[in-house]
Amino acid sequence: MSRVPGDPGQPPPRRSRPPVDPSLKPPPLPPEAQAAAPRARATPSESTSFSSNPTRPKKSRAKSDDDRDPLDQKRRSVADGPGWGERILFGRVSSGQLAEFSRQFAAYLHAGVDIIRALTSLEKQYKMTALGPVIGRIRESIKAGQTLEDAMVREPQTFGPMYLSMIRVAEARGGVPETLKMLAHSLEARQRLIRQARSAMIYPVIVLVVAGGVVALLTWKLLPMFAALLKDLGQKVPLPLPSRILMGFSDFMQSFGYWLVPVVAIATPFVLMKAYRTGKGKALMDRMVLWTPVFGVLCRKIDTTRFARTMSVLLDAGLDYGSAIDLTADVMMMDPIRGAVRDSKEKVLAGKDLSATLESSRQFSHDVIAVIESGEETGKLPESLEHLAEQYDEQVAIMVKNLGQLVQPLLMLIIGAIVLLIILAVFLPYLQVITSLSGGG
Repeated sequence: MSRVPGDPGQPPPRRSRPPVDPSLKPPPLPPEAQAAAPRARATPSESTSFSSNPTRPKKSRAKSDDDRDPLDQKRRSVADGPGWGERILFGRVSSGQLAEFSRQFAAYLHAGVDIIRALTSLEKQYKMTALGPVIGRIRESIKAGQTLEDAMVREPQTFGPMYLSMIRVAEARGGVPETLKMLAHSLEARQRLIRQARSAMIYPVIVLVVAGGVVALLTWKLLPMFAALLKDLGQKVPLPLPSRILMGFSDFMQSFGYWLVPVVAIATPFVLMKAYRTGKGKALMDRMVLWTPVFGVLCRKIDTTRFARTMSVLLDAGLDYGSAIDLTADVMMMDPIRGAVRDSKEKVLAGKDLSATLESSRQFSHDVIAVIESGEETGKLPESLEHLAEQYDEQVAIMVKNLGQLVQPLLMLIIGAIVLLIILAVFLPYLQVITSLSGGG
């Protein structure tokens, strides 16, 4: 029997909803929502459509489904988003706020609360944050007859392409609460990686600042004294190379260094950041970072975790391989790894295995390729990638915890080389003088 379009008796096919987790409880509703609690529970068909008024016809759309692909950045000519006053007052929506909102939103919908009442309660909870006005605009758009994805797409600074793609697929297949819960888990894991990466940089930065202060103290106080002694000795014996280097550096600091070195130290980070924002600059600097002994391994592990978790979430949500690969490449941090993931799209769509295409790029380790290959053979690639993400997440946590011990030998080697140069520059001329005097006697 053919289904008549718009027939309410024929709901769209969707995957079966898993049993509700008894520990997953929604936040308390406001008093006015609690008073209307009997009306807040919708029928299964209503909760699937996520509309506050199921009898109201939805707003007609002039664009086709292909135009609604979140990967197409030109599919919307109007994107409301926050105004300048809202940005100045509240700032931007953080990943932590978005993850918490997704988890609480999923809890409301799991409990059967109507989507309008859920958004009303969430808007009151986040009214003093950047997320409050965003939730209010989403609620008004849904009241006007738009879908959840249509309402979120007007907030590009809050919801990225990956978030919108998963919501679109969830609305088409059913199971928006489960998708929101997966998104919350993915955002929390990404935020945890960012915190770990930032904490990993604290110790090296402190050591480098202290080392820079010591070198500056030696340059301003001790080097002029040593340079005067070396000039006197240079009249008697030829100075060795370390002494000439030290004297040249001292003369440079006395002539130009007192203003040039601070200018270079302040301007270098800005120049590097500006160069990093360019395509060629980022590609070059990312390759250099991946070749460094400690930080290269850490960055590669972090990107591997991002790849595995993002790809697992997208495939589990029902996205096709092409869209999943594109969205996964967008969240990669290092340019070579991002390029390897993006270049695999055409080969995978042509029928080649994902594991084989990634192995040929040489950007992923053998254990990663083995896990992906096993997942493809068993037909459980999302589960295998999720297991891989958890495994690498533990490795990143252990490496960050021990990063001080890993970086300390490298920093001590740099400081030791500077001290050794000063010692050789000062004592070698004296040894030459003593040797010449003993030979002459």
